[in-house]
Amino acid sequence: MKHTSSQFELYRYQLLPIDRYLQGDLWSGIDSIEELLKKKNDIFNSALQEVDHFYNSRTETATKRLYVDNSFFLFRIAANRSLHRETKEFKEEYIDNWPSVLVAIWNDPDVQMIAVQRRTTAFSSTEAVVKLILETIYASLSHFHLRAIYEPIVERKVFWDIVEKYEGKIQKLEFEFITPNMANISGNLPENLKEFAKATNSVKNKLNIESDKESNLHIEKNNETISSLADYTSDGGGNVAIKVAGLSKKIHTSKTVKHIEISEIQLQGTAEEVASILKEIMR
Repeated sequence: MKHTSSQFELYRYQLLPIDRYLQGDLWSGIDSIEELLKKKNDIFNSALQEVDHFYNSRTETATKRLYVDNSFFLFRIAANRSLHRETKEFKEEYIDNWPSVLVAIWNDPDVQMIAVQRRTTAFSSTEAVVKLILETIYASLSHFHLRAIYEPIVERKVFWDIVEKYEGKIQKLEFEFITPNMANISGNLPENLKEFAKATNSVKNKLNIESDKESNLHIEKNNETISSLADYTSDGGGNVAIKVAGLSKKIHTSKTVKHIEISEIQLQGTAEEVASILKEIMR
């Protein structure tokens, strides 16, 4: 008997102040940016706890909170995909259809990860689900002067596989990275880049390197700046766009989202059992 499995694609979110240099007691008793950053995950937790359903103006949805344990949430989110059919009596009718996906959110300050079940009958992409969630809690976070910015997590070898495949043909690298505030992944970035991003009050940053049009870039793993940027963006801190001679479109590392797989049999367990399995695999 063949056992099927479901894929869950992984995203990292970071919680950043809208303005790092804003002063004053403006956030319900939080009187400094430093205190806000200490409480950012508590604020995010509260925003998720208050949600009845995730929604936007583009899709009719339904939400069920299946499980909550401290910083780990498990939701089921469905989208209205009503089916149209013609009957034997030559009539047209619409049948209710609400395909759904499972979503796990791990809001530990050292994790900050979202895992979304890939099911195109419900949502066109897992990223659409992440956007739906963060759009819903946007106002709650804004009230506390916070933004949640996400990026897909990518296997680290993806960048270096592309570099190896197109060796001698890469003419431009565009590193886009989120200003970091997660110690466990920001350690990958050079200190001067981190300090520069924070000092300028930026949220997203770009570092571009480009060769002459008749030459190519020399990219080596022992280049600490390139290696650190590649690691940080792969861990969900950003994206790399790669321009290759002869290709009309840039290659984006973020298009190759890291995923985990869980058997359909395991997904039939209780919400607590499914949450436990997801949490173990997401580590």
